Parts: sequence; C-alpha cells; structure tokens
Amino acid sequence: MQKNNDFSMNKVEKLPLVSLIVRTKNRPILLAEAVQSIAKQTYPKIEIIVVNDGGDDISEIVGPFNTGDIAIIPLQFPENLGRSKAANAGLNQATGTYIAFLDDDDWLEPAHIQQLLELLENPLHADCVAAYSSVRCIDQKTGDLIKLFNQPYNPVTLKLENYIPVHALLFRRSAIDNSVACRFDEALDLFEDWDFWLQLQAHGNFIWNEQVTANYRIVSGSSGEGVFSNESRAMTALNTLIEKWRHKWSTAEIIEVIAHARLLNKLLESTESLRLGLDQDKQQLTLQLSVVSKLLETTESLRLGLDQDKQQLTLQLSAVNRELEQSKQLNELIVNSLSWRLTKPLRALRRVMTENAVKIATLRQVVWLTLIKAYQNKYLQPLIRLIPFTVKHRLKALFIPRVQNKSRLKEPKQLKVSIIIPVYNHATHLRECIDSALRQTYDNVEVVLCDDASTDPEVREILDQYRGRPKLNLLYADKNAGISATQNRLLIASTGDLIALLDCDDYLADNAIEAALNAWQSDTVYLHTGRINIDEDGVEINRISFEHLPRQDYFLENLERMFATHLKIIHRDAFAKVGLFDTRFDSAQDYDMLMRIAFHYPTQAFVHIPDKLYCHRLHNKQTTVSMNDKQLANTQLIQTEARMRQDIKKGKFTHFVSFIMLSYGKKDQTLEALLSLKKTVNIPHEIILFDNGSVAETVDFIKLHIDGHFDHVKVIYNDTNLGPAAGRREALRYASGDWFIIFDNDELAEPGWLEELLVRASSDQNIGAVCCKVIFPDESLQFSGGEIKYLDDQLVLLDLYDKGKSVYDLESAQFRECDWCPIGATLFTVNPALFLHEGYPNVFEDAGVSMALKRAGKRLVNSPGSWVWHEHLVYRKNIDMKELYVNDRYDPIKMLTSLKSFYQENGLIIKDEYVWRENRLNNLSRKELIDLLTQDATSKHE
Repeated sequence: MQKNNDFSMNKVEKLPLVSLIVRTKNRPILLAEAVQSIAKQTYPKIEIIVVNDGGDDISEIVGPFNTGDIAIIPLQFPENLGRSKAANAGLNQATGTYIAFLDDDDWLEPAHIQQLLELLENPLHADCVAAYSSVRCIDQKTGDLIKLFNQPYNPVTLKLENYIPVHALLFRRSAIDNSVACRFDEALDLFEDWDFWLQLQAHGNFIWNEQVTANYRIVSGSSGEGVFSNESRAMTALNTLIEKWRHKWSTAEIIEVIAHARLLNKLLESTESLRLGLDQDKQQLTLQLSVVSKLLETTESLRLGLDQDKQQLTLQLSAVNRELEQSKQLNELIVNSLSWRLTKPLRALRRVMTENAVKIATLRQVVWLTLIKAYQNKYLQPLIRLIPFTVKHRLKALFIPRVQNKSRLKEPKQLKVSIIIPVYNHATHLRECIDSALRQTYDNVEVVLCDDASTDPEVREILDQYRGRPKLNLLYADKNAGISATQNRLLIASTGDLIALLDCDDYLADNAIEAALNAWQSDTVYLHTGRINIDEDGVEINRISFEHLPRQDYFLENLERMFATHLKIIHRDAFAKVGLFDTRFDSAQDYDMLMRIAFHYPTQAFVHIPDKLYCHRLHNKQTTVSMNDKQLANTQLIQTEARMRQDIKKGKFTHFVSFIMLSYGKKDQTLEALLSLKKTVNIPHEIILFDNGSVAETVDFIKLHIDGHFDHVKVIYNDTNLGPAAGRREALRYASGDWFIIFDNDELAEPGWLEELLVRASSDQNIGAVCCKVIFPDESLQFSGGEIKYLDDQLVLLDLYDKGKSVYDLESAQFRECDWCPIGATLFTVNPALFLHEGYPNVFEDAGVSMALKRAGKRLVNSPGSWVWHEHLVYRKNIDMKELYVNDRYDPIKMLTSLKSFYQENGLIIKDEYVWRENRLNNLSRKELIDLLTQDATSKHE
C-alpha cells in the first residue's frame, strides 16, 4: 500500500520498527476500519499484531492489508482471554523498538505514529518513556463529540484519574524488557490501561502531543468501558486498583494526590463562575448579532427586490392603461349584448357568494357537483356538445371549488403538538416511552404511534392496552416499511401545527413540550434541546446540551456534524416546504431532514434550549448502531447533496441547463415567469423563449420588454402556431444544454425550487424526468406527479397525484415514483425532442414522452421541495389571446389525434371524459374504438 511520505527504501531499513497491537473480537467491519487507519500511517515501518480474542476467523479481513509495506501477525485464540491477557499476548509477540495499542473500534489519524515517534527520538526527551496525543471521543450513533482528551502530562493527575486513552500512547520497548517489566495486570479487566500507565510512569516521564491524532468511538456495551461502564463494576475495579497502588505510594505521594484533588475542585468552582459570566455575555452578543443580521437581511432583500418591483409596477401600469381603454370601448357593447342579459343571474349569484365568504365553499361544492353530474349524463350529451367551450370554461372558473387559504399565524401557546412515535420492537421500554408522551404538562398534545410490523408479539399486546386512550392515535403496518416510511405515515396522520419526534425506546421529561413551547417564537421552524444519555437499565451515562457551539449558521455548522438532535420539534409547514423523510436515508433520515430545512430557512428560524428534556437510550439493539455502515454511507451522501444545494445556489453545477418556454399569448405572464427564473436560477444556463405564432401585439410586447433585456434569454419568433409538442421540439433545436427544463410561461418559480430539482435529478443516473410540485394561486395543488390508473388491460386514466389538495397537506410532500410526468415545470435528463412530434397537436404529449422514457429504462420521479406556482387562466383575468388559446388548446378534433398517437405508440387507450364526449366515443364498441384509433393520427374524425 502506497505511503504518503518521502521515506526512501534505504531510510526505511534504518528506521526503528513500531509494533501496533490490535485487540478484536467479532467486529469485522470496525476491525477493517482500524487496520485501514494503520495502513494509512505516514510512518512506514510498522508491524501489526492482531489479537483475535476468541472471535471468528479474520483472515479475509486482515489479509488484504498484509502487503510488503506492512507485516500483519495474527494471534488466534479459541476462547476469550479478556482484555488484559489479550494485551499481554500482543506484548509477548511484539518485536518493535516502540509499541502502541489500538482497539478494533477506534482509529488513528495518518500522522499519529510519526508525530509521537519524532518526540521520543528527540534527544531532548531521552528521559521520557512514552509520548501520547490528544484524542476525540465520538458517539457512534450520532457522530457527536462527547469529550476531548487533551490534558497536558502531570504525573500526580495520572494517579488521580486516567486521562490517556489506550490508543493515544506510544512507549519504548525498554519498559517491558527490563528487570521490572511492565505488564497488564490480568486481575483487572477494567482500568487495566490506567494501571499499565502507572507502571510505565515508574520508568520515566511522558510527553504530550497536543495535536488530535486519534479517535475514540463509543459503541455502547462493547467499548468505552472507562467512560460508560456499569457503576458497581467500576467501583469494584477502582477498589482493586487503589488497593494495589496505595502500598506502593509513599505518604508524601498520597498527600500530593489529595492536595491536587483539592486544587482541581477550586479550579472547577472558579471555572463554573467564569462560565456563567461568559454565558451572559454570549447571550447579549447573540442578541446583538441577531438584530444586526436581521437588519442586513432586510436591507439586502429590499435592494434585490427594487429592480423586480420596478419592472412589475411598470407592467401593471401598462396593463391598467390598456384595461381602461378597452373598458371604454367595450362597456356599452357588453351591457347591451345578449350574453350579458343571459348571464345576469350568474353574476348575481356570484355577488351573493362574494358577500357571504363563509358559505362559498359549500355552495361552490354543491353547484360544481351538479354541473359534473349534468356533464356526465349521457342523455344530455347532445345538448352539452352544443354549448361553446368558452361558456363551459367560464362556468368551470366560476364554480370550481377552491382551497381556503390556511392561516398559520398562531401564538405559541395556541399551537397543537403532535408527538409521533415509530415503533419497531423494544417492548421493554415501550410503556415508558408512551406514558412519557401522554403525561406531558402541555395540554394541546396528541400522540400518534405506528407499529411498523414488529416481530416481537409483546409489542402488540402492550399497544392493545392503550386502545381508546384520549389523545392517542394508534396505527399498524401489515409489513415492515422502515423508519422513514413509518415516520411519513405518522406525519400524514398527525394534525398538529408542530411535530415532536420521539423514538420508541426513549422517553420525555414530563414538561418537555411545555418548556419547548415557552421558547418557541412566531418565526421558529425547528427547535432542539439538550438530552440525557442513558443505558439499557435507565442509568444516566452523561448529559449533552451543545451550549458550547456557536449556532451562527445552522447549515454550515451541521454540515460538519449533526448537533441539532433530540428533542426535535419541527413546524408542520417545514415538512410541506422541503418534503417528507427520504426513504433512501433510513438510519440517517433525520440528518437529511435537518440539512434540507437548514438550507431553506434562516438560522433565526432555529431555536436551541439547553434543558435536558429528552432521555436517549444507548444499547446494543439500537437500529442506528446495527446499521453503522449504512448510516456512515448515508451521512456522507447527505453531506454531498447538501453541498450540492449550496453550490447550485452559488452558481456551480456540473450540467448546463436549457430552459424551454413557449409563448402563445399571456405576454404579461411571460415576463413575470422570466423574472422569477432570473431571481431563482444562478447556475450557468440558457432560456429559449419560443414564440409559437402569437398575434402581433404579443410579439411587439416581447420585443419591447423581453428581447435583449435578459442576459440568458434567446428569443425565437415563429410565424405560425405549431402546437405545444412540435413547438417545444422546434425550440429544443436551439438548445445547447445537456439537461432540459420545460417551464411554462404562466408559471412562477419559488426560491429554492431549482436546488431541490437538480439534487433530485442527480440522485440516480437512471432518472429520466423530475416534475415539480405545481400549485394554483389558491394554494391547491395542480399535481405533484402523474399516475396511470388501469381500468382494464387497455383502458387507462391519466390521473394526477394530490390534485386539489392543499399545498400544506403533508400527503402531497412525499417523494414519489411517477407513472408519467406532466411536462410543465419538469426537468429532463434526456432531450425530450426525440419523442415530441405533430401527432400530439394539443394534449397527451407529456404522457407520450414519459412512456418513451420508461421504455428506455428511465425512472420518473417528483421533487416535493420544488414549488412552482401556476397562474392558470382559470385564476387570471385579462389574458391576451385567451379565446384563441382556449380554442386551440381544447380543440376536440386535435385531442382525438393525440389520443390516436398515444394508442399507436403504447397500445393503451386514454379514457378522458371531455375527449370521449366531444368526439362521440362513448357509444363505440371496443373494436370500433380501436379501429378508429389505428387510423392515421393526422386524419380528421368525421
């Protein structure tokens, strides 16, 4: 294995050999990581003695590392010897001039051995028997820094406590070869390294390297004995150690230890007083920084918005002037027209609806359902076909039910909190968890719990005892779905304004929610607290508050390692904004959620309270421990995607993106759509604006207000209307990108939409298309993806996921696989021009493209965090070319042509109520229908 150093072969032969003793038992993955860290050492002359203390064969694990650079000496023992005997076995086998230890669950930084050896080889340190480095102690589950071992050498302090982890130290071989040889005391199986250091200390001083060059991994129940051991066992071992050494220390030495302990106590008291003062100073500085930061953000926001406001105001003024002029000319004609007199009752009804806003929703629903039934009545079909489409469209615009705007401005004490608990086994701790949630002193709480098909039958027996309890909603899964899918199901089932996350083997303090809500502010999105780590028996291990962290930029700070952990309370709207949990990241899904929220929301939206309100249990059966390798890989991928979002925001991306926008009327909206892209797109890109045969007024507007006014916009003018499919195909001829986004000219992009869209598309090389979450102005969804419903083996419905739901309905925030992608606001990693043609003159071209991509083995997915608003003509007044657009877009003869093309390409018949009614297909037999659909797609239907 290649070494990162400048040692020549001759130099290496003259270097002293270092023996590294690795104790292991049945932890192959961790062992490989430990040996890998040795293989990466910059010091080249090392032998590794692997003491397999009664574990399974490890030859396949260590074999690949047994190269010419490193010699590996395996010692296999059929039965477990214990920590001390295993260490002595390694010492007996070691041949190096210097010796060090490394347990299989820890790892070294590359310069560890070289830095320590340089200290011991220095003649100034000839009296030193050992050198040791600083060590970081890391929680295996969370990645949190639990402790930093970085204490300078003091021989008296070492008698008082062990502050040197076993793998921190390198010592001279002479200490084990002389007449008073150092050996691990085999009567000790705890504090054995401390005892060994005290023996070494009798041979000389230690020297400290303040650099952190070693890592101490806490895997509960298996390592970290000196930090997390059982209290009774620790006391027994401590008594044995003291009994051994008290006879060897003189009275003067014992007095020195006692005096040192008293001094440490005084220093601790002084430090605590100083800490309290610093905390107060920090709070004042944080408050001042927050005020300054908000002022800067406000100023920057105002500055960035000036240009856009100016253009929009100019546009609005122009539109008002045109409307006034048109009103003067048309007012008398309209008032005296037959249609005005005929629609008088409808206008009166609309006035009544407007003046009685509370009754609008019910009235709209009743009228709308009546119109739908009439429309679907086969006896009324001949009459309905006689009604002009524009009249039907106006009736739809007037009566279609609208989603009521959601009021999200509540005082903190009015907020409802949903505590969600995904359950998988852990029957021993389940009651304690549920009871702690139901026992909260905050009253406005619900507890939503889902058993994810636990294999332990006792879980179901326990949950059955809670049936009917107030504030508790119990859900059950037929098969195991995993932590992310279960949490998503709980989120959708919950009704709270805020979501508190609780694991089924942990529990809350009785006042946890109340204390959190006391700190919640009107702009808070994410709150986290301190926690108490406990063992399987509920005994406290340690307390973690994260008070020492700066919390100035939650995105960047958590990008290095996640600290915004238990207890986590998240505003419901944040899930709606960024999407639910991504099932790709089971075991690290909460980290991915944090990084998405931290990207889209400012640091001021995060609140931390140091109160230890959450008891977090560490034990062997914990999912995140058993899935260590997957968690590590997921964490790295999450960080990669988070950095990608950051890069995209800063203007860096690996693909050049071509935006394709058709213009056919809607000139004002076209400008607004381009302004929204200008505000939200920073990466290298181009926008092909293809005017698809608009009238002269629209073309003149584009030339005056758009062409030449945007850096990345290329305008193409076409004299005739080609239809949406052929128009986009023609526009794509001018595109130079390798990824393509079809963006309609009546859509507006929400900040952050593109980052999520590109990250989603980059997550799998087999993804062919990604569609956005497209929302109407009343906050109802147009779609979050397309679904194909099979009525039989040939007949299908093209449906839309989440159509009509509120944008804040969490069911609409799921990551989905799509059957087809509506083409507006959709990204393609393959040029869709390959599948667009005249055979789709007005509809179904997006379904045709989607089916072609799926035949090519491509995935179609959605991006729930990519919000795009659709200013559909149903919601927008005074649109230029509206009548012409509607007549072309909803021409039933052209629709039949599209129906034929889709059947001929895919062998499927689209069941569309309007197309079938207007083309009289409902009365045809299946054979007659297929005969019709197999005719030339461009022929006219008689």
